[in-house]
Amino acid sequence: VHWECSMAARGASHSCKRNIGRRFVELAREANAEVVASIELSDTASQPASLVDFGLDGWTQVNGPCASGDGGDAAALAFAPGWVVQESGGGCLRHDWDTRAFAVARVVPPRRIEGCPSLCVVAIHAPHSSITAGGDIVRSVCGDSAERCAVAMGDWNTPGSGVAKLWSALIGGAAPGQPQPDERSCCWPEDHHYGVFDHLATNVLGARHAGHIVHHYQLLEETPMKQHRAVSAKLTLPGDGDLAAKALAAKALPTKAISE
Repeated sequence: VHWECSMAARGASHSCKRNIGRRFVELAREANAEVVASIELSDTASQPASLVDFGLDGWTQVNGPCASGDGGDAAALAFAPGWVVQESGGGCLRHDWDTRAFAVARVVPPRRIEGCPSLCVVAIHAPHSSITAGGDIVRSVCGDSAERCAVAMGDWNTPGSGVAKLWSALIGGAAPGQPQPDERSCCWPEDHHYGVFDHLATNVLGARHAGHIVHHYQLLEETPMKQHRAVSAKLTLPGDGDLAAKALAAKALPTKAISE
């Protein structure tokens, strides 16, 4: 969910960030999510806000700060209790005006996944142009897990047909299957914006998309300048009784609009 809560521009309340964070946690709980990704829900221009402080008690958060000049971008992942984070990192996907953030973690799920001792999980806010940085960080964090055991979610700034090219530049390994959902998720107000941008993709053999929800716009009373719809998706991975990993990807507010 992309909330640009600009008090100066639209008169959003001082509690905007807190309300967004709490709503993010509510959506995660409603989806019974085990993995969540947030974009631009941040304390500074490049420092992701603490999802634990908003109510994800016992979860493990991985931050992807991207500092760039006087601004920046922020992405974060969080994993439910039972998921073990082995390595993590993050940063910028370019080094110019179009840079965006990503976060990456090599994790061990609570149940075995066939062919994948660990998963490479990525939260992505893709540039509008191309990805020219970050691949070295993904390789360092994930190693061989990126080859056939990767899952990535977030705002790709492209329809599903464009995900494979961005995936190759950042994650490498085998190409992902068809990303889901692949429907309009951007943006409010809809008479000013249009985009089929928010997807979950994986290259795990035998993985199945088992449903998703593209949520309604949230907290419009906070008068956001722009907002993506949050996406909840269920991904079934092969293994011991199958692992149904439910993920929530939400694009939240940019730091320059934060007043607290």
